[in-house]
Amino acid sequence: MTTADTLRFSPLVADDDETVTEWLALLAESAEPSLSLESPPPCPVDMVGSLRHAPPDTSLEDWVVRRDGRVLASLRLALPAGAPMVRVDQLLVHPSVRRQGIGRTLYSYALERAAEHGREGITATVVEQLPDGPERDPGPSAFAAAVGAKRSESGAGVHQWLDLELNNPLADGVPALAEGYELVTWGTTTPEEYAIAVSKLELSLGGASLDIPDEQVETSYARRFEVMRVGRGRRAYHTGVVHTASGLLVGYTSISKTTGNPQHALQGMTVVHTTHRGHGLGIVIKLANLAQTLEHVPTLRMLETANAEGNAAMIAVNAAMGFRPDARWTTWTS
Repeated sequence: MTTADTLRFSPLVADDDETVTEWLALLAESAEPSLSLESPPPCPVDMVGSLRHAPPDTSLEDWVVRRDGRVLASLRLALPAGAPMVRVDQLLVHPSVRRQGIGRTLYSYALERAAEHGREGITATVVEQLPDGPERDPGPSAFAAAVGAKRSESGAGVHQWLDLELNNPLADGVPALAEGYELVTWGTTTPEEYAIAVSKLELSLGGASLDIPDEQVETSYARRFEVMRVGRGRRAYHTGVVHTASGLLVGYTSISKTTGNPQHALQGMTVVHTTHRGHGLGIVIKLANLAQTLEHVPTLRMLETANAEGNAAMIAVNAAMGFRPDARWTTWTS
């Protein structure tokens, strides 16, 4: 009897309390041990919320894998609307049963599901060591290569951490803003007057026209993203920059955090419209937003972020704030 013959796949849904509890235990027991405050354990509120609330324009499939009734592994597949590939967001095997072929079975199942959805194949992000960077487990890359996946050099990213006890980017305060601009702040919910602008800035990475269309705010990307964020129990803090003469929001940045892990937060999107770059707006809004976040979350110590490897400007801004490179995120496809 093969490994595949002994495994049973079943959908994971939020209202199946018993299975969800087993899945959360799997996540906790499979978390990589850390000698520092980095890589916090999964937040149960966030993870259960993710079963109910997918990112905008994306559907999720979650599966648990049992043997003799015990949950040993899990698989999460993301299907972005209009994309040719299925993204593997989670392929997890309990440490006690690794190297028994279970991972290969999950990989084969992911390929089958992709074919059933009419997608060309699967793609996944793998964490790898940076040259001269902290040591990283080579297992995920070795597994990807062993099953025949191919590493893509395009779309790679750099993961960075800021330890606020070691580096305080606010020691000298927040720099003055360039003349002709003003700061605005908000929390988890974007004010109606900025919702469409936030959507356009994020989706176009600052390249869309500033002539904001007359659309219903409820249909904006920002609003749909907020539904997911609130549904996962996350809080967020935003700082934007308004061009005084036009009254238009021309940039913004966000920090978000889960209900659990009070010492950790995620530095998310930072974007400034292309026609307003070169004024140092990015660093000012990031520092102002960090100051705002610390007012609300004084326990915050570790801030993580990631950027495309080619985004040298933002990586340099992060480095100036004290972020240090931690790992390289590469894309593998099958």
